[in-house]
Amino acid sequence: MKTYDTCSDCPDPLARAPRASCAADPADTVDASALRLGPPSLQGALVALIARDTRRLNLDRAQRLTHVPASPMVTLSWFDGVEVGQVTQDGWQPFGAQVVISGTWSAPTVSWSPGTGRGYIACFTADAAQALFEVEMATIQNRFVPAAQVLGAQFLPLWDALLASRDQDLLAVLERHLAPRWQALQGRASAAPSLRQVGRHWVERLAWHAHGWRNQHSPRHVERRIKSFSGRSLREWQALTRTEGLFFAARERYEAGQPFDWAGLALAEGFADQAHMNRTVKRITGFAPGEFARRFIEDESFWMYRLWV
Repeated sequence: MKTYDTCSDCPDPLARAPRASCAADPADTVDASALRLGPPSLQGALVALIARDTRRLNLDRAQRLTHVPASPMVTLSWFDGVEVGQVTQDGWQPFGAQVVISGTWSAPTVSWSPGTGRGYIACFTADAAQALFEVEMATIQNRFVPAAQVLGAQFLPLWDALLASRDQDLLAVLERHLAPRWQALQGRASAAPSLRQVGRHWVERLAWHAHGWRNQHSPRHVERRIKSFSGRSLREWQALTRTEGLFFAARERYEAGQPFDWAGLALAEGFADQAHMNRTVKRITGFAPGEFARRFIEDESFWMYRLWV
């Protein structure tokens, strides 16, 4: 794999570029992304496995950007044949490792790669990741960290297996290495909910914990305990789930051929008003709702949003 020592080729993170086509046939639109739900044995821990293979795509520099929203998930990412890094105000910062872990994010992120290849993202609920990997959330929040730096040597066989396995075997690898530990720690539910339900269920469960804690502790102590338990305040988690509900509702209107009624959608999804919705969406995605909707439909770099929503 070629190593890149400069970020001079990295485009502006707000640069726009059309949806990608196949390198062999520019008229052929290729879906290079896939999302798979976690197996039943990891229900409540592994929410989904996201795959992205850009080797068949004819991508320019801006099309190799990836926009990701603020998220309550902890992610484990690994890369095959491609170097990936985060785009910050200081430019492109390569991750510097094939396997990286990232905590929850309070703001949207942008990543970029100077080439094409394969990448995978395993998405975990925050409390499950903390228990499974015995990781201090403060060391990974709002950052990408090489997994070997913060996780114990007992996970080295998992990293090796993920990097050596075929695409179709990856869920089985995750299950083989993590399911016994997860079942011993917490157990699992028998039904597999949707991604939307998983996020809402987790925040509702956090709110239930908070309700119980308020019977024994002061509001200030409860807030500190929520942040220690999950890495974010309860209000931040609730804003994320409201915004995710807005994404789903807006997509349903788009697919039905209906215009976006932002004021109506804001009220339906629990925002105080449209201005409140606008502020929240921009904080989580980096864009106002109308601009976000255009990019969601048209821009290649928004593949993660299309896959998740």
